[in-house]
Amino acid sequence: MTAILHIVGAGLSGLATAVAASQTGHKVRLYEAAGHAGGRCRSFHDPVLDRVIDNGAHLVLGVNRNALAFATAIGGIQAMDALPAHIAFAHLRQGWRRTVTPRHMPVSLAEALRACRPWIGQSVTVAEHLGHRQGFADFWQPLCLAILNTAPQHASAQLFARVLRTILLAGKDGLRGYAFPHGLSAALIDPALALLRRNGGEIHFHHRLTAISQSKLTFTPNDIPLTAADRVVLALPAWVAADFVPQQIQLPTETIANVHYRLASAPDIPSPLGLLGGVGQWLFVRDDVASVTISAAIAAPDPVALWAEIAPLLGQEPPIPPHRVVWEKRATLSHRPHVLNHRPGTLSGLEGVFLAGDWLASPWPCTIESAISSGLMAARAALGRDDLRFS
Repeated sequence: MTAILHIVGAGLSGLATAVAASQTGHKVRLYEAAGHAGGRCRSFHDPVLDRVIDNGAHLVLGVNRNALAFATAIGGIQAMDALPAHIAFAHLRQGWRRTVTPRHMPVSLAEALRACRPWIGQSVTVAEHLGHRQGFADFWQPLCLAILNTAPQHASAQLFARVLRTILLAGKDGLRGYAFPHGLSAALIDPALALLRRNGGEIHFHHRLTAISQSKLTFTPNDIPLTAADRVVLALPAWVAADFVPQQIQLPTETIANVHYRLASAPDIPSPLGLLGGVGQWLFVRDDVASVTISAAIAAPDPVALWAEIAPLLGQEPPIPPHRVVWEKRATLSHRPHVLNHRPGTLSGLEGVFLAGDWLASPWPCTIESAISSGLMAARAALGRDDLRFS
């Protein structure tokens, strides 16, 4: 009997696992509790705006090698736009705009070197490391929120520095962004599903896992028997995986809020635009929809107050246009030092069962890159193929 790789969860990590395995000719079955794939990284049609929007604003950088390799392998790279190798920032209170590159930052060279230095204690927070620096309030604090989705007084300075080093040392293309002009699903989800079907993979929606044993997977509609040769990858959020994995503790999470506005016309501004001195961290514009990201949001955002901040940047006038608030209450892990120490690896502790997800141990915070990288690692471990690549 042919061995089957059973993957539970059709978010990005599960899709990455399935794509990597199916490219070897291995038989793949993918199960998803919802009626759609993508998890926290997908697009949907919003009836209020009458537009396709993403449930969260995302950006892939040139330094995200596995994410770009995955997009290329599934053909989704054709639905992504390469941006200039810099990021524009606007300070909402002071009124200035600057273009940030690895060689041109709105802080001194000494501050930049201190921020990304490698010898930082494991328990040190970003606020402890940089809070007394001149550029903290206007640059490091909002940048920490944007990168780690965790407030600087709690966020790991070690992880923050590692991400900065990786980007700054990657050369001119490391900071090159890749946008999704047709939405996340068009680039990363739909092409992956199409490739899996072409490779003979099975995709089962509305299958919610309730129990797992060595002989079967129990879903709400039916049981799936397992042979001794079968392997299982649980590509589930941390708080769901903890119900099935022995000794896996519940890890604290952070929210992300996105407010989408349908504009009267498409504005001519850089996108994404980093926001400093206000409530939000990023402003994305896709045609006539402007989306503001608020990282580590403590409460649901006020769309009216947020509109007052960004309307001048967009060249728009009152009143507030049609809008939609998407509040992801468990968007990422809280990237605190003690939380990072508990990010597990690919091995679940159950024989023949492996883990995938952006919350696993990684040099990256919870991002598209960490999700896809974890899926590739899970496929390698489950199939015993250390040479596995997206191709």
